Amino acid sequence: MEAYRIIVTVKEVKGHCGIHKVGDRFIVEEGQNLSLDTAKSLCIYALAGLIPLFPALSKDLPKDDWMSAETQYIQCIDPGPQYGGGGTVIFEIKREKAT
Repeated sequence: MEAYRIIVTVKEVKGHCGIHKVGDRFIVEEGQNLSLDTAKSLCIYALAGLIPLFPALSKDLPKDDWMSAETQYIQCIDPGPQYGGGGTVIFEIKREKAT
C-alpha cells in the first residue's frame, strides 16, 4: 500500500485570523505525525476540522473517491467573531507520495 504525506497550506484568510496567515504550512506524515513547517502555531478549531481527514488521505484510495484528489480546499470550522473567533481561513490540502 502506498503512503502519502499531506501538506496543508493556508491559501486564503477572509477577514481576520489572529493565528494563521496566507502561506503558513504544516505537514502530516504517516497519517498521524504533524510538524509545523512555515506555520508558527496551529489553531485548535482548524485542527479539529482537519484531523478526521488525515488518516484517510495518507493511504491509497480508490480513484473515484472524492478524497483521492491531489488537491482539496477545506474551510476552517472557526465559529466566527460572534463567538470570539476570527475570519474564514481556507486551507489547501495536497497529497503526495511519501518517499
